[in-house]
Amino acid sequence: MMTILATLLSGLLWLGGSGLHPVAALTWLAPIPLILASVRVRQKTACWATILAWSIGQLGMVGYYLGTLRLPVPAVAGVLVLGLGLAAGTVLLARALLLRGRTVRAVLTVPALWVLGEYAASHLFPHGAWWSLAYTQADVRQVIQLTALTGVWGVTYLLLAVPIALAALLASARPTHTGRLDRPGPALACLLALLLGAGGWSAWSLSRTPDPAEPLTVGLVALRQPEDGLPIDEPPGRDLLARYGARVAGLTARGARIVVLPEKVFAVTDTTLPLLVDALRQAGAQVVVGAVLWRAGTASNVALVLGADGSVTTYQKQHLIPGLEEWLTPGDDEVVVDGRFGVAICKDLDYPGLVRRYRAKGASVLLVPALDFTSDGWLHSRIALVRGVENGLTVVRAAVSGRLTVSDAGGRLLGEATAGDAEVLVTGSPTTGWGTVYSRTGDWFPFLCLGLSVVSVAGARRRTVTVLRRPRADVGPSPRPGARGRRGGSTLSASSGSPRPDRPRRPAPRPGAPACPPRSTGPGTPGTAPPRAGTR
Repeated sequence: MMTILATLLSGLLWLGGSGLHPVAALTWLAPIPLILASVRVRQKTACWATILAWSIGQLGMVGYYLGTLRLPVPAVAGVLVLGLGLAAGTVLLARALLLRGRTVRAVLTVPALWVLGEYAASHLFPHGAWWSLAYTQADVRQVIQLTALTGVWGVTYLLLAVPIALAALLASARPTHTGRLDRPGPALACLLALLLGAGGWSAWSLSRTPDPAEPLTVGLVALRQPEDGLPIDEPPGRDLLARYGARVAGLTARGARIVVLPEKVFAVTDTTLPLLVDALRQAGAQVVVGAVLWRAGTASNVALVLGADGSVTTYQKQHLIPGLEEWLTPGDDEVVVDGRFGVAICKDLDYPGLVRRYRAKGASVLLVPALDFTSDGWLHSRIALVRGVENGLTVVRAAVSGRLTVSDAGGRLLGEATAGDAEVLVTGSPTTGWGTVYSRTGDWFPFLCLGLSVVSVAGARRRTVTVLRRPRADVGPSPRPGARGRRGGSTLSASSGSPRPDRPRRPAPRPGAPACPPRSTGPGTPGTAPPRAGTR
């Protein structure tokens, strides 16, 4: 019954603490019931309980994978199997090490397994670093500051290490079928070390503020439209262009110097592009608009930066959505305008390497037209926010079916609105960020986790320590006080339970011999005992 309750509880916590709209606190709690139950049941039972719990936690994502993203069934199966493997591996490794009294090793090395799984998925799957537990904490600024040091990998590590330490602390108070777990001291020490380390970095990071010397007023606008990429030489496209033109003019009149529109708003060719420029160009402001650009029979997903002087700078989306954008041609280069404004499109921000390249080229602000699919609006907007914290960038992002957000280098939301005839105007948006450890060093943390995983697996395979070793099959139950043990050698005292040496056993009598020969009562006299030395 305890295992069933733990499975259901962890499954529900994962269901609420992950997915498209996670509750940040639940993510920390989800593994604890399973780990507590695992040290009191067989390994096979713990494994199946974890598989069931993770499956419950992913119920909300299956429809999104198949219906919204239209991923093929094998790809969905691969994502689900990866999650099942990481969850089961984490619980079973933690169980094995805790039962061997290696609490410190369990807390510090087992989370590395999950980090390696996420890192491998970011390179093997076609969606970048989109699949990570770290984004569940995007609204908790104290936690996501760690990404400036380690990337999302450090936050994932912390999300597993803290629950393992808490589970070890709780489990140490109760005996298990193999004896008693390690003392609570190591678990408590690990927990304090994790909290002090991450908390110290967070406090220092939050104490920094962007240079206010060059603030900028930015505007974002997203209007409803019947479909993506409306040709501007057709009535629906012309109507939408007129509505956007009025909104852009209004934001510029209120002080906006940069206005960002969503992804794939219009479809243009070299012939119709001047119509777009004339309608959206504003004096003293730059306008960034997403469009489908047709040239020589091929289409590209582009962001057009329209200068006040009529110039047009084109960025071509590099990371297209598999299955949905295969008809488009991807780009292969970054674009930086005026030395500090990087331009990206929607899914590009799922790839940490692309944003690091922008930072290396001097960008301090990212201008991002986006699309989204309504249900994933929160998640995708927070992925963009985390990319900004990782690299010390301000991110200005407008999604036609998601969120309009402006966030600074510390992960603070300066403005937000839900798309659907919405606009946002943010005054004093910083244009100077800061370099971070992660932007300079890249993905160093997963390689550290590779070494920790080797230590974790090696520790789980070592021989169990003596105090936790199971009783041997040939040893019977513990002797009652005063009873002789089956293996001989000692007898327990009835009064104190302490062992005392056994008396030597007499050999069995030969056939025909008396059972007990008479004792001597004196020298030469049968039945009398010889006198003891030193007695009278």
